[in-house]
Amino acid sequence: MTDAERTVSEAISREGVHVVHVWAPWCDNSLNEHGPVWQGFAARHPDASLTFVTVWNEGEARADRLGADGIDAAEVVVPGPKPEKADRRMTFLGLPVTWIPTTWVFNRGGLLAYAFNYGELSADELARAIEAAGKDW
Repeated sequence: MTDAERTVSEAISREGVHVVHVWAPWCDNSLNEHGPVWQGFAARHPDASLTFVTVWNEGEARADRLGADGIDAAEVVVPGPKPEKADRRMTFLGLPVTWIPTTWVFNRGGLLAYAFNYGELSADELARAIEAAGKDW
């Protein structure tokens, strides 16, 4: 397990609902979600935590970009350069990342409740997943 994975694993193991968003600062799909999905997240979902996992950005953090876009989230950086398109696959927390952005919703001490592995999602899709992840089932 990498340092980045240990940090996120610790966060999602706490009680509650936790959203982990894997993104790349150069990815248009990632940036398209900033305003409609991530801006104001804490106000809309006060009982859920949010962690942005920055990948394929030469190991550089982009908290400045998140802040400029009005996103209040913890940021964890995965070291490494942007791979060639054919090699843009990785695992994080033992889960496949085959598309950027990827968003996961965890509950019950780190149990994966929902996975959006196909790219952009809407604020409504995320809200439904967070609400359902917080229920007793």
